Amino acid sequence: MRKLFNCFSLTAVAFVFQSCYGMEPDFQYDVKLSGTVISNATNEPIKGIKISVVDGLNYAFTDENGKFSFYAAIRGYCNDPEGINVQFADIDGVENGHFVNKTINVASDCKDEVKINVALDEKE
Repeated sequence: MRKLFNCFSLTAVAFVFQSCYGMEPDFQYDVKLSGTVISNATNEPIKGIKISVVDGLNYAFTDENGKFSFYAAIRGYCNDPEGINVQFADIDGVENGHFVNKTINVASDCKDEVKINVALDEKE
């Protein structure tokens, strides 16, 4: 019985500590990236393009209308004078044609949402 009581006491102490001092701070800024990807040659939307922040974990794929939307956690987003690099990669192969991968730089202006419209070239 004493071991059970000690276990509950330790849990209560941990809960009070977390309530008073909180969790470790999140130094990343959550930015919503959204937009459209089209073919440079035909101006038609491209389905199945993977969009991600370079060195980031989150990503999205374009839908049948070429649209995408996702949140990316970006460390130092507001303070980075070099901006963030967003990569567009055609990883599904022949389903929608072959397109050249592209990386663009987006200015870090501390907005909660960044809209990106990109035209990709077809591979030869």
